Amino acid sequence: MAPRKNFDHINTGLADALGVVGEWWTPLIVVGISNGAHRFEELQGSLGIARNILTDRLTTLVTHEVVAKQMYSSKPKRYEYHLTNKGIALLPVFSALHSWGEQWVVPFKNND
Repeated sequence: MAPRKNFDHINTGLADALGVVGEWWTPLIVVGISNGAHRFEELQGSLGIARNILTDRLTTLVTHEVVAKQMYSSKPKRYEYHLTNKGIALLPVFSALHSWGEQWVVPFKNND
């Protein structure tokens, strides 16, 4: 049996939220945008993420209105990405996850 690729079969807010922001890299992209990396190349460089993965994650975030895409150059077409109010509302969630990682994961990793 192939693994599931989404949580559509689970009817909860947590499953719905994970469908939008639960993929690898997505929280780091949202935080990167909030920290001032608004252009594709800035995000890619600061995170070291593959172009195709970044493109996919940004498309999901724009589709779900977590991030707004704004053109800053027409020739060639270039875009900046900014958090919407929905995206800004995620920052305390990711901050709490960061704190959890600092408290519970980093010490464990340092004991290896």
